[in-house]
This record gives sequence, structure tokens and C-alpha cells, in this order.
Amino acid sequence: MKRIVMILGGKGGTGKTAFTRLLLDVMHSKGINYLAYDADTENPELYEYYQNFGNGVRLLNFLEVAEAKRFFTEIKAESPDSIVVDMPGASSNKTREIISKFGLFKIAGDLGYRVTLVTVLNLGYSVITSLKIMAEFCGSQADYVVVKNLCWDKGSGFLRWENSKTSAAIAEFKGIEIEMPELDYSTFDTLTEKGLPYSAATEENGFPFGDYLLVSGFLDQAKPELEKAGVYLGLQKSENNQPAVESNTSRKTQASTQSSQTKVTASTSRRVQKKASE
Repeated sequence: MKRIVMILGGKGGTGKTAFTRLLLDVMHSKGINYLAYDADTENPELYEYYQNFGNGVRLLNFLEVAEAKRFFTEIKAESPDSIVVDMPGASSNKTREIISKFGLFKIAGDLGYRVTLVTVLNLGYSVITSLKIMAEFCGSQADYVVVKNLCWDKGSGFLRWENSKTSAAIAEFKGIEIEMPELDYSTFDTLTEKGLPYSAATEENGFPFGDYLLVSGFLDQAKPELEKAGVYLGLQKSENNQPAVESNTSRKTQASTQSSQTKVTASTSRRVQKKASE
């Protein structure tokens, strides 16, 4: 099943875009055919840094009906394996309105997609509350990935999340929790100043060697975390998207062939026996 992955946040500044950048880096490294959209029209950082990277990034005001129509038209026409949408912070109410207006889950299913909702956590209550409301609205129609952004973990952990009823509810929906490792602030600032994707932070691109080592270590730690939710995050190539259909077709063909061969063999055997008796 192909994926529409929506990166959400109950408020701005949780690390949504930092995670989306990471996801696009991994998709590119794996050769995934994806479409990426930056729906944060107030601060389109994803578009600024990744518009010329991999498959690029398109600007999209998903919360406007006309723009949402363009979104659905483009995914139907291009049918990529994965679609990533970096949503603006504190936009859950309007997001639910658009989901209802267009019947997101039905049209996604009709086009061969399953929707994943990704929430990037900080240590506050507002993100948990936002996810609670979204999960109550979407239920089992979506899959859930919760990302613990370790840049917020200063020894206190994510106890508010772990002790919340929302955490238990997401577990019942078979949600997956992963961690996003911390990247040194000064290194992240250097990335921002140079406008580089994570994987382009090399000495050849003028990136300091020490900072390169930190980014490289960040990617090495992050990739296995993303793989834990690889199916939900759309980290699959097209040849893996419809194995069941191909396998079923193959089995039907083989069964038909074997049935025909059995009939021919049985018929031949009867003729031989008849001649022998004569």
C-alpha cells in the first residue's frame, strides 16, 4: 500500500520540519519515488532547503480548498509511491475540516494509498492534546507515528506523553513510537545558514569537517529509527507496493496451467490404457 504521510504538530517549533527534512533525505537515499509538499505558507523552510533536492518540494496551502484540489489532482495524475506533507503548526481544526470536505481517507483508498499521521513531540501538553483530538476524529482510518524529538529531552524524558491516555489510545491503533536524535544547535544553524539538506552537508559543499561528522552521526542514528516505522512512513519502493496482487495473479495462472496439464495427462493416460486393452 502506498502512503500519504502528513507531519502534524499541535504548535509550531516542535521539530516537524526538521523531521520532514530527515524523512526526505532517507527517501532519497533509498530511491523512493515521492512527492513532497510544504504546507507551512508562513514559514516554508522545507521548500527553501529542499526545493532542489531529490524530487524537490512543492508549495501547497493545503488548508485552502483550491489548493487542496490541486493536491488531489496531482497525486492522481503522478501516482508516486509516497507523498509527504509538512503541515503548518496549530492547524488541526482546519486540517480536519479539509479532511472531511474532500473525504481524504476514501479518496486515498480509491487511489491506492493509506494515510499516516506523524506527530513530533516536545515536552508540552498541547501537542498531546492535539493528537488526542486528531486520533478521536480519524480513528483507525489512519496509522500513527509518534516522534520523540530528543532535542527537548534534557533528562526529564517524555513522561507526560508516556503517562497520558493518548499514548495508550495510539498504542491500541497500533501506532509506532520512534526517536529523532539530537543534532547540535550550532551545527543545525550552520546547515540553515548554508541552506543545505542533511545529506549535502559535506566538505565539498563548504561544510566544516567537525560539523559534517555530527550530521553524519545524526543520520546514522536516525535511519534505523525511521526504519522501525518504515511501512507507515512510505519507505518502500514501487516494486514492493503490490506484491499481494501480483502473487495472487501468479498463483491463479499457475493453478490454471496445472489444472490444464492434469486434464491433458489424465486424457492421455486413458487413451494409452484403452489401446493396451485392445
